[in-house]
Amino acid sequence: MPLPLAQVQELRDRLSDRFRPWSRSAQFWVRAVDIYGSYKVCQLRTGFVKDEEEREAMWEQQHEIGAQKMYSLCSELGGLFLKAAQILGKPDLAPTAWVKRLVTLCDKAPSTPIEVVRDVVEKQFCKSFDEIFDFFEVEPVGSASIAQVHRARLKSSKTDVAVKVRLRTACMCSISSCFLI
Repeated sequence: MPLPLAQVQELRDRLSDRFRPWSRSAQFWVRAVDIYGSYKVCQLRTGFVKDEEEREAMWEQQHEIGAQKMYSLCSELGGLFLKAAQILGKPDLAPTAWVKRLVTLCDKAPSTPIEVVRDVVEKQFCKSFDEIFDFFEVEPVGSASIAQVHRARLKSSKTDVAVKVRLRTACMCSISSCFLI
């Protein structure tokens, strides 16, 4: 006897939730191996080049490619991967091309889509978004590895607030308090 559609959907969602961390890890390792492999190929190719300047140019090009791949990997996977990229982007830990590319993840990390932000806020406060806010700025004021901040105005008190949205939670504080911190 076939399962009802609702049960099939629930089963699929539960399985998806269980395997999501493994999927992210697999994505990381496949892409990290690609970056490592491209460096090993560059190392092999530069071994055949006698001109020092040409070898340097080849390495610089490889660093640019590697930095872009690492940026994409970390910004797409988010969370801990973004934090790791922020640490790796320190001048004493990585080539200049990597530092230039990864340093942007410190305060200009990719933002969470507004639909996800709405969902997090509504779940946290058990009210619809429109019940809570008169105004909510879609573009975040700042975005980092695990959170982003939006300007908003509360419907109940007409108070301007900063709404900090983390992966699964949201908290509000007045804008004046946030600026004093």
